[in-house]
Amino acid sequence: MDTIRVMLVDDHALLRQGLTRLLELDEDLEVIGQTATGTAALAMVQDIHPDVVVLDVNLPDMTGIEVAGRIRKLCPEIRILALTIHDDVSYISEMIRAGVDGYMLKDAEPARLIGAIKRIGVGESVFPSHLMEKVVERYYRISEEYGRIQTAATLEELQLTPREQEVLQCIVQGLSNKEIAAQLFISEKTVKNHITSLLRKLNVDDRTQAAVYAVTKGLFKTPL
Repeated sequence: MDTIRVMLVDDHALLRQGLTRLLELDEDLEVIGQTATGTAALAMVQDIHPDVVVLDVNLPDMTGIEVAGRIRKLCPEIRILALTIHDDVSYISEMIRAGVDGYMLKDAEPARLIGAIKRIGVGESVFPSHLMEKVVERYYRISEEYGRIQTAATLEELQLTPREQEVLQCIVQGLSNKEIAAQLFISEKTVKNHITSLLRKLNVDDRTQAAVYAVTKGLFKTPL
């Protein structure tokens, strides 16, 4: 694995220092920059071009949601991990809309945080299953309330293969590529190929959008 270059954005200096020490214990990660404000972060990403930005939701000059959205427009190739104390579904939903690639709580185990950064660095999305359930259920309730749930016949219209349907169900459950591969007894490369195909068929950009689409369109009988 190539070294993943990380930038930290958090207004607490002690947290940034602690994260820097933690991440640099792993030979696959390198912290190349850190800052305390959204304004500085927007300038820094254009200057140092990190692979992954670890971004706090609450910053003194603007919200992490605003910063994530602007980073996505300025440097769409940069991956973003939201790191916060909030597990409220509204925060999660807004960060997803802003384009983050992952969402972790600050009380997560160090090994899980390192693993999340690595997964995001290689192109995966990371949303803990219990948080993803909240988001999907919220979208499901909203869609049901406004009559947007479609019938499962849409699966045939989308021409998803049986295997692609299985992979999509696993994505809705918040499983990683490795976990999907183990559950379906296929290789991770095959999982990636199926995901690429189903994203194209669903006309969405990433697996998070695919999960939300699957539920709001009623592709499966139950939300989870």
